[in-house]
Amino acid sequence: MSANYRRSIHTVDSHTEGNPTRVIIGGLGAIPGNTLLEKRDWLWRNDDGLRRMMNFEPRGSGMMCSVILLPPQSEGADFSVIIMEQDEYVPMCGHCMIGVATTVVATGMVAVSEPTTSVHLDTPAGPIVCKVEVSNGAATRVFLDNVDSFLLLRDAPLTVEGLGDITVDIAYGGDMYAFVDADPLGLSLSPENDAELIQAAERIRASVAQQLTTVHPERPDIDSCYQVLFTSATTTAGDYKQTIMCPPGSIDRSPCGTGTSARVATLFTKAEIVLGEQKMFEGILGTCFGGEAISAEQRGDILYVRPRISGSAYLTGFHHFVLDPRDPLPEGFRIGPKPKDAP
Repeated sequence: MSANYRRSIHTVDSHTEGNPTRVIIGGLGAIPGNTLLEKRDWLWRNDDGLRRMMNFEPRGSGMMCSVILLPPQSEGADFSVIIMEQDEYVPMCGHCMIGVATTVVATGMVAVSEPTTSVHLDTPAGPIVCKVEVSNGAATRVFLDNVDSFLLLRDAPLTVEGLGDITVDIAYGGDMYAFVDADPLGLSLSPENDAELIQAAERIRASVAQQLTTVHPERPDIDSCYQVLFTSATTTAGDYKQTIMCPPGSIDRSPCGTGTSARVATLFTKAEIVLGEQKMFEGILGTCFGGEAISAEQRGDILYVRPRISGSAYLTGFHHFVLDPRDPLPEGFRIGPKPKDAP
């Protein structure tokens, strides 16, 4: 292979209940920084071309998420990760972590035991544990004990262009979400209705940014709510229906791991579920994540809930991506909203 390629990146790709994850396992040099946050910030400011190259067309797609697999940061962890989405380096991504855990088990990157293999991951949001069910050597389902999640704002009033006065819940499950009941707005949570859902979500997200304060009470670096989670009473495969709108304007194909974590925390805080009561959360494709609250602790004004999310990921390919020095689009491209620049 020619040594003239500007980049040569090895990945293992998968999808988790429909949403893609691209795990970068080779081709990167050392990333400066002593902590994950420092490494993430260095990439954001000095090498954001990597995220764009791997996530955007022609190598990626509108919902491609990439994860850099790194040595562990804390004692007892197997790996640490930096999560790169379409517009952000996010603190946590549930479907990605299910994809990562499945990937490292399926490829033998951790010692595999049956019936369960534990994978400990350091994420920018904090440490998490994935318990991977293994049958005949195959990773079949992942149970993710996520970071502490909570309901931040309950029934917050919001004025939205085109929708009028509505109320939203703001909840955290590794990322911040604005929860909106789609039924009274006449919004169908179906793939055929993607354009209307995206338009409504963009207006809601803008209104949240202008009218509400959404800062994590213990992590001031987590200070924005950039995703909208629509709920509906109409389900076909689960106990709850939900559809998550991700920046810059795409529908999460899965039921969303961090969104489900935030919803578990919200349901528990509202006394609609109890500890250990597993529910099924259906996404826009009809695939489901399991979700339950496994512990809870009151700290100040916030009830922090530890959610357990479960779902399956499926490997889709082993790839070697290269960047030709003559390529006129070295960072890929995106049709539609302009890619977000580093702060």
